[in-house]
Amino acid sequence: MTTRPDFQTITAEITKRMQSRKIAQPVIAEFARRVKLVHEGSSGKTDWNEIGDLTDEDYARLEDLPEVAAGSERDARLAQLVVIKLNGGLGTTMGLTKAKSLMPVKDGASFLEIIRRQIVRLREVSGATVPLFFMNSFNTREDTLAEPGIAELNQAADLPADFLQNMVPRIDRETLLPAGDGEDDAHWCPPGHGDIFLALQTTGLLDQLLAKGYRVAFLSNGDNLGATADERLLQYFLKEKLEFMSEVTPKTKADLKGGVLFRRRGRDGSPMTKEQAPIELLETAQVPEENLPDFQNIERFAYFNINNLWVNLEALRDRLRESESGLPLSLIVNPKELKGQPILQLETAMGAGIQHFQKAKVMIVPRTRFAPVKNCADLLVRRSDCYVLNGDTMSLEMNPERLLGEPVVTLSDDYKKIADFEKLMPTPPSLVKCASLKVEGPVLFDAPVTIEGDVTIRVKDAAAQSGPISIGGRTLKNETLEL
Repeated sequence: MTTRPDFQTITAEITKRMQSRKIAQPVIAEFARRVKLVHEGSSGKTDWNEIGDLTDEDYARLEDLPEVAAGSERDARLAQLVVIKLNGGLGTTMGLTKAKSLMPVKDGASFLEIIRRQIVRLREVSGATVPLFFMNSFNTREDTLAEPGIAELNQAADLPADFLQNMVPRIDRETLLPAGDGEDDAHWCPPGHGDIFLALQTTGLLDQLLAKGYRVAFLSNGDNLGATADERLLQYFLKEKLEFMSEVTPKTKADLKGGVLFRRRGRDGSPMTKEQAPIELLETAQVPEENLPDFQNIERFAYFNINNLWVNLEALRDRLRESESGLPLSLIVNPKELKGQPILQLETAMGAGIQHFQKAKVMIVPRTRFAPVKNCADLLVRRSDCYVLNGDTMSLEMNPERLLGEPVVTLSDDYKKIADFEKLMPTPPSLVKCASLKVEGPVLFDAPVTIEGDVTIRVKDAAAQSGPISIGGRTLKNETLEL
């Protein structure tokens, strides 16, 4: 067994590695904090006995908020707003080598194009020059800014279109020293989207926005095309003088892995005050394996975090100044391998920022504000008639003709990579009446197919040897079809 060096030695090596890439000192301090937690024995798992529930006072509902009227108050609110989209992912699990946001998702338009249309539409209907920023990684920046209309998005406000997410070393699982020599990009990784707060600070963009009078940021994932800047939420956020607001939506069987919000209690189960136990975020990766069924209990955790966040920029600046490493967010330990070497990626989630703000709220929103694409099954649902683009807001929303919730779609590994998915799904089936769809084996959807109710399509093992099998044009309703 490899002997683990003392933490001082580890810190020196991490600092040297990160300084070689001219990474800002607060980022180095924050990463060293995470490594120290692991060095002291942390696994990133949360003691389930400490997981308490939120109170009714913690929640508000979008459906209860008043509509927004035109006028000077509305103009003043919008003049304080900026929109930020996470755009650092390559979608490697889907076999992509460029930014996932470049992939066509609806009616031939990419995520980037639809997001651009959303902000243009908001500017048209409001008359406000609301800036839109992308938090890019080194992997996504060049391709993103090369897309038509993206680099020029904020010219009228004299602001850039993006800022860069930081990067941190991958570390050896045993020694906690940086993996490799740091020369290969594979020796580095993103620090999780919780880095957004430090990145705003270290790039200077936060100070720049405050100097120009911006006070509220709406943050969301670039692959969630339901996440538009709803003015009712902005109005509520400012009226209540909030510092942080996290959107949640009802949890379904399709969302069992979604993170949940909670308040901590004593290890003996005793309650604590709100000052002692602020609202926190619990992600799947932070749950002990034996407690996963409890975490996935929809009756206890009826809502899950959709990573649509509202942040007061002045309060964020103040919190960042309180610590050498910015906002010390809860740790996520992600074990991986690098060319056979067991390594760790130490990450944080931006939704965990809520724990550092006393004036925080959890906003219950409808499913229309959550339409992400994490895999090819999600992509199929978004491309199908189950979802439509709202002509008023350009958000991707569930088809109003659909009477059910989100369909549960499961595709075999034949569809895991985007290239294979595109070959096998040239004509997405109609899912507007689908409750669940399971496809097992290489089925070729090359003609219009309608799926209703619960359907399983299975290719027999012997048939699969000869390659994809066309399903032809047909309607399937509450049945299992074997090809």
